[in-house]
Amino acid sequence: DLITTLQAGSLPADIELEWKNVVGPTLGQDSIRQGKLAMVIGMILVLLFLGVYYLVAGMVADFAVILNLVLIIGLMILMRVVLTLPGLAGLVLTVGMSVDANVLIYERIREELARGKGLRLGVRSGYEGALATIVDSNLTTLITAIILFGIGTGPVKGFAVTLSVGILCSMFTALYVTRLIFEIMIEEGVLRGLPMMAIFRRPQAAFSRYRYAAMGVSALLIVVGLVVFALR
Repeated sequence: DLITTLQAGSLPADIELEWKNVVGPTLGQDSIRQGKLAMVIGMILVLLFLGVYYLVAGMVADFAVILNLVLIIGLMILMRVVLTLPGLAGLVLTVGMSVDANVLIYERIREELARGKGLRLGVRSGYEGALATIVDSNLTTLITAIILFGIGTGPVKGFAVTLSVGILCSMFTALYVTRLIFEIMIEEGVLRGLPMMAIFRRPQAAFSRYRYAAMGVSALLIVVGLVVFALR
């Protein structure tokens, strides 16, 4: 019956080869090469931004970003984690995220210095003021990475592991290493001021005026996300 069905509508025509494509390991190698290139370009842009905009403080942050990358790769080697393509994506994301904590800290330091505080007290207050925000933002991302590791498949697990290690290393370098460097430089008299560029000299945006609208939009998006997640 099957043969009859297949031959019922057949036409006496020969098959000719029009196009052939072979997928081999070169495709994966090309993706890895592009991933490495993206990481290098992203890191260069991050380092340039920090160094140009925050000057001396930016140089300290540049050192922290490089140390962050070294720590991530070192820990992954110790844990015998294979760096897959999704893992490389997590590494690229971590390089971009590593600038976040430094920006928060430096902007708080700028505010404290503008209020007339001395350099030592301004740096200390800046780190203490930015601590809660940094921990909150990184902790939520870390929770997401843990969930991805728990329910994801192999490639997703690789991304989650790299991202988790990167978040922990980023918090260590931003909150401890850079602060230690500042304290040593201030103690030794090497650092007497922290000049920084400022695109917005006197920002007048009343962000808190729209806080209830922002909370409402955030709550709506969270509910929509949960509904879509449940349906799928």
